[in-house]
Amino acid sequence: MLSSIIIASVLQILVSFVGIIFISSIFKGFRSKIGWLVSFAVGTFLGVVFFDLLPEALEMSDRPHKVLPFVLIGFLLFFIISRALHWYHHHGEVEEHHEQSSVSGYGVLFADTIHNFMDGIVITTAFLADWHVGVITTIAVLIHELPQEASDFFILIYSGFTKKRALLWNAFVSTTTLLGALLSYFFISKIEWLIMPLLAIAAGNFLYLAASDLIPGLHASHEKGSESTFVQFTLIILGIALMYILSFAIGH
Repeated sequence: MLSSIIIASVLQILVSFVGIIFISSIFKGFRSKIGWLVSFAVGTFLGVVFFDLLPEALEMSDRPHKVLPFVLIGFLLFFIISRALHWYHHHGEVEEHHEQSSVSGYGVLFADTIHNFMDGIVITTAFLADWHVGVITTIAVLIHELPQEASDFFILIYSGFTKKRALLWNAFVSTTTLLGALLSYFFISKIEWLIMPLLAIAAGNFLYLAASDLIPGLHASHEKGSESTFVQFTLIILGIALMYILSFAIGH
């Protein structure tokens, strides 16, 4: 059983990394449309929150009021972290927009670390319940992860990361899937109570990123006349729709 869990986790890491490499290889053609990709990423983040992270957390608790405070904690926690990053990256000659974008990038990495760690726990839990359930769950996670990792990659580029740096950080963060899988396998009875709070905190982080970092950038882009409200809203809806399909139709 442990070997199946390791294989599934490593496969998830490899599929994500190979997918990002493919996307980065054709990135030049998309660079002029980075604002479109940010709009789509906002939709995927909102979809992950409302169709994936929150439902999972609510299923683990008998009362919603036990879950929602952790969402608020996650939102406020990253407000504090973003302020700390603003302070750390503040230099007299650095533009405010660049500082805000940098925060978006680090925020994506922070939230995605928790998300991937949870994926590892989900994979382990599924395999421990039944091998066939584990296989189906792994397939769902793989399909679910590709658009999420693509969105993360483009947000990192939008935030000022170089393509190489964005690839390396994505690869590093994706390894937390294996970490979550192994820790949950050996200590699942001891850390099971942490799963719900961490899922809710991750949801709060993604909400903060979408609402406080990414959407203001879309407003600024619209005011400059580079993107219409219709295009931005349509891409946000498409991102939400994709997460809906992956979360419900596939059964993740």
